[in-house]
Amino acid sequence: MTVSTTDTSTFVKDTWEAFSWRMMSNYVSPWERDRLQERITDWSDWCSTWSEAAAEHVARGDDAAAALHGETAAAAYITAGLFYHWASFLFTHDAQQFRTALEAGEAAFAKAAPIAEHPMEILNIPFEGTELRGYFRYPSGASGRVPLIVLIPGADSNKEELYDHGAHILRRGVAVYCFDGPGHGLVSFDLKLRREFEGPISAVLDTLLKRPDVDAGRVALGGISYGGQFAIRGAAFDKRVKAAVSISSWYSAAGRYPSQRPVSKLALIQYLGPDPLAVQNTMTLEGVAELVTVPVLQVYGGKDPASPIEQAERIAAEVKGPHLLKFYEDGVHVCNNVWFKARPFVADWVGDTLRSL
Repeated sequence: MTVSTTDTSTFVKDTWEAFSWRMMSNYVSPWERDRLQERITDWSDWCSTWSEAAAEHVARGDDAAAALHGETAAAAYITAGLFYHWASFLFTHDAQQFRTALEAGEAAFAKAAPIAEHPMEILNIPFEGTELRGYFRYPSGASGRVPLIVLIPGADSNKEELYDHGAHILRRGVAVYCFDGPGHGLVSFDLKLRREFEGPISAVLDTLLKRPDVDAGRVALGGISYGGQFAIRGAAFDKRVKAAVSISSWYSAAGRYPSQRPVSKLALIQYLGPDPLAVQNTMTLEGVAELVTVPVLQVYGGKDPASPIEQAERIAAEVKGPHLLKFYEDGVHVCNNVWFKARPFVADWVGDTLRSL
């Protein structure tokens, strides 16, 4: 894939404009965002500049680890992993830089794993000739079998971006598994995003529900953006799922592609395959939502034209189980600008719902 000279500045401008709240809700300080915005004026510099900043956080983590300051080291490594995610973010036209940043992000998370606030296990699961890449976290201070939620990214996100979402849920005593499925992160080189995401979900549950530290009778799915639709599909087709959370998703994603920003249109070829529009047009909950009989929480934002509230209302009208729609009038996509309200609310709902089973 190539990027024309006229695209480069537009891609930079559009990415900062559309996704700054998302970055700042995921381990990027406003100060660092501003400094990176000053440095990056051409799209060709996006990945390398973010990667340089990420490497500085890795070095900070190494220094802290050497001084036996594990908490500081873990936070630095997690920050580095998120910075590498933003380095790779939408930068799919350069396959080598894209892959290198993703691999470095995974390496940073692996350094954090043994010293993170909640024990973290890198856990990749075989699927269709490759691996679903993920990490399992067990709530600190818990013992024995605990409830579980599996978290699913959106079309251009990955498992690292779900770290803070998971942290809020872990504090409610629920184990969390975040994973990259088809179309996500390194998996996108082998498998593309698909409507039938219940297949990867089933493979994940087949592995996780054998664990002695997981209560197989109290399992939820959660997802952001496209991942929210997949969570509802999983609840419809896998009876082991007892609750679902969908954040800023769609009843139908048909027709979205033409209105998306050029930088996203190009990147979606990596995530969805050579015809993103055709893939999006297959993604619907028609005939599926009505099969859901477990509790469902939907979270939407009023300042999110990509996922308008009408999409949530269509889902709410069809699911057969208990349903709650939480609407933040000032929320953008995935409510990343009001994460301090939305993520604790989701975590409370998950904890309360799974404890009541």
